[in-house]
Amino acid sequence: MSTREEEVRDSIMEFEDTDKDVEMLDDGSSIVTLPEGGDVSQGTEGEFYDNLAESIPIHVRTALATVLKEAIDIDKETRSKRDKEYAESIRRTGLGKEAPGGAAFDGASKAVHPLLTESTVDYASRAIKELVPSDGPVRTYIPGTTSSPDRLEKADRKKDYMNWQFLTQMPEFRPEIEQLLPQMSLNGSQYLRLTPDTSLHRIRAVPKYVPQDQVYIPYAASSFYSAERQTYAEPITMSEFESRVMDEMYLDIEGVTTTQYPEQSEAQKASDSAEGKAITDYYNKDGVRIVYEISMFHAFDEDEQNGGRPVPYIISMDEPTGKIVSVVRNWEEDDPDFERMQWMVEFAFVPWRGAYSIGLGQMIGSLSGAATGALRALLDAAHVNNIPTAVRLKGANFSGQTKSLNAAEITEISGGVGSDDIRKLLMHLPFNSPSPVLYQLLGFCVDAGKGVVRTTMEHMAEGKSNMPVGTTLAMLEDGMHVMGAIHLRSYHSMTKVIEILHRINKMYMTDEQVSEEVGEVIAYREDFQGPMDVIPTADPQIFSDVQRIAQLQIVSERADAHPELYNRRLVEKRLLDRTKIPNPEELLIPEQKVEPMNQVNENIAMTLGRPVSAFPDQDHLAHMQVLLDYVLDPTFGQLPIIAPTFLPAAMQHLKEHLVLWYAQTNFELLKEATDLDDEGLQKIMADQDKEAKKEMDRTLASGSSLVLSRSATLFGSVPVIVQNVQQMLESFKPDMPDLPVDPNAQAETQRKAQESSEKMAAQAQSDRQDMELEFAKLSVKERADALSAAQEEALAASARASRLHELMLQERARDERTIAELGSAERRNTQDNLTALQIAAAEIASGDKTSLSTGTGINP
Repeated sequence: MSTREEEVRDSIMEFEDTDKDVEMLDDGSSIVTLPEGGDVSQGTEGEFYDNLAESIPIHVRTALATVLKEAIDIDKETRSKRDKEYAESIRRTGLGKEAPGGAAFDGASKAVHPLLTESTVDYASRAIKELVPSDGPVRTYIPGTTSSPDRLEKADRKKDYMNWQFLTQMPEFRPEIEQLLPQMSLNGSQYLRLTPDTSLHRIRAVPKYVPQDQVYIPYAASSFYSAERQTYAEPITMSEFESRVMDEMYLDIEGVTTTQYPEQSEAQKASDSAEGKAITDYYNKDGVRIVYEISMFHAFDEDEQNGGRPVPYIISMDEPTGKIVSVVRNWEEDDPDFERMQWMVEFAFVPWRGAYSIGLGQMIGSLSGAATGALRALLDAAHVNNIPTAVRLKGANFSGQTKSLNAAEITEISGGVGSDDIRKLLMHLPFNSPSPVLYQLLGFCVDAGKGVVRTTMEHMAEGKSNMPVGTTLAMLEDGMHVMGAIHLRSYHSMTKVIEILHRINKMYMTDEQVSEEVGEVIAYREDFQGPMDVIPTADPQIFSDVQRIAQLQIVSERADAHPELYNRRLVEKRLLDRTKIPNPEELLIPEQKVEPMNQVNENIAMTLGRPVSAFPDQDHLAHMQVLLDYVLDPTFGQLPIIAPTFLPAAMQHLKEHLVLWYAQTNFELLKEATDLDDEGLQKIMADQDKEAKKEMDRTLASGSSLVLSRSATLFGSVPVIVQNVQQMLESFKPDMPDLPVDPNAQAETQRKAQESSEKMAAQAQSDRQDMELEFAKLSVKERADALSAAQEEALAASARASRLHELMLQERARDERTIAELGSAERRNTQDNLTALQIAAAEIASGDKTSLSTGTGINP
């Protein structure tokens, strides 16, 4: 049973088995009656966030509604010019067939240059795949330096659950943010609202895009988040209003019906035209109305939770009736600072002076209009130049005739008396052809407009295919610095969205609901009680896959240049991941983990080209003996079909065993000299005492000659064997082709190679016999040398051990003296304090001052 299952089991409530509380049924089940006030529900916030409007006197609500209505009208009026600019930007896209400019004659061109539309669609297409990738917009982020397994597991659970929420539980999230991004790039600040819907059977977060013209903030506000009053004009139907009344979110007020549509903003009218819809029946059958949701600070005397000072509330006011229908506290229940909770996130394009950011409509709207004018002028000039327009000489005797001239057709007209040439009576009007200046003007406007938000794709098309990666990356950075900054702001806005969802989960989520909706408990409500350790998946520094690929190409080039510094398999895997290739692990050779092996298996593995490694706790002498036997054997190690693969790996493996034997021998001598076990020696080695470390260095220096003398005895023949192996490997290298070869020289080379081979074989046989003899004598000679060396080393080791012991005793004595001094001072201070109390009591009793002193303790 897991730890979490044990916690759930321990949290099960037990009830007393009484007739009053439990009713047994015939089928074996039972009905439990809870005492009054009993509540086993989990996840709701009780009554703290209930609607307080009913507890507030009606005259207070009416007075407040009057003040708020006047303030909202002022806020709306101060932002009215921005609303008109927003509508103008929408019209300049040409989507509503209302783009201004151009000639007014019949047949004049109404074409619109797509500069503005192209820029907004391009940004939205790039941003959406970064902010909301297919596998979810949330990843883990553990702040701080300590990352315990429990903390990592909790962050992973939150990441998986929140990604499920964004992708599955909130299917409208992606469509809503896809509406937001083009409007954000067009006109600057747009908003995303994320609130808990408590009217559903299962509480969940509901995202909603809020356009700029539905948000009002005071004139003095310098930013959306610092505004003292934030008003959202929410359009809802009569059915939705009544549903909120039934759920006790709103008060049930009289006169809620309305037959007129709410007044539309200029931006809404332009958007309706672009969308192709219009109000045809002015009778409001659906009962659409505006409810102002106002986030503001206020001090209600009727609310005992506000501490008698202005605190944040969300006040909902019905616009048609002017009545307040809801008052809800807007701070966390256990927050002593009454910090306002934000439920709406601003997505800003380019910040400017003031509360609203600016968009492409303000930045290149006029250039887009100029490009549209130039385009229409070109089309009109081409159209007029091909119109069959003519003038008739006054008094010509063929009036009253009207003819429609068709191409490839002969049309007959009547001529006047004495007229023998129609060209004397009619003249075709000449029109100038489209001017090249208009072409240049159009190109200038388009280039200037694109230059504001230019990306690198145009430069990349002009560049060379073999352009260095560093140059490519520099062009990317230069071409995307504007869009990269915009993307960074969107990243921070997405962080705030995740913070709101994190708070909703902390307030309302239940483990039972997760299990019911997902099929298993992939996250717990208690996971969201701590700090937020999840952030957006998007990289705030990277705006496109082109940047990622260019960066990884640099890494790949550096890995090729310095393979000893890079994990090639990890570099390749990351390249495949960034190119969005599914299941890249399946394309790579499985990573082989090197495990400890015996000597025979090591030789077999190296022969077959598999990796091996030496480990500190192995018998290195035994491993090297078997390894060198295999190397020197003509049937195995020196066989031409084995040697090219085996010998390079064998030499590397021999080096590992030699180095580890050297380290192990020094460590054993150090243990003998200090008379300490492995744990004690490692503790001294990790200690910060400089004197002890110096003494250890001297101990290692005194034993170094003994270690090297042993290595000379044991491995005297190894250098010759290594040299012969290197010569053999040289012989396996392919000869340089192409040059003509002298037959006599070739025969001489073959003869020398034969002699060298025979000599190497004889030398290898001799080395093998010498080595066998050395290993045979090893037990007797090693024992004699070790005995002699041990006797010589014993005295030095005893002296070094005595020195280390003396240093340890000195350190312990210093610690004991320090403790004794502190104890003595503390006792002296206590006695001084008691004496001071006695003297003070005597002075009070006698009424005279004394000349007695209390000494000089720690605190006289």
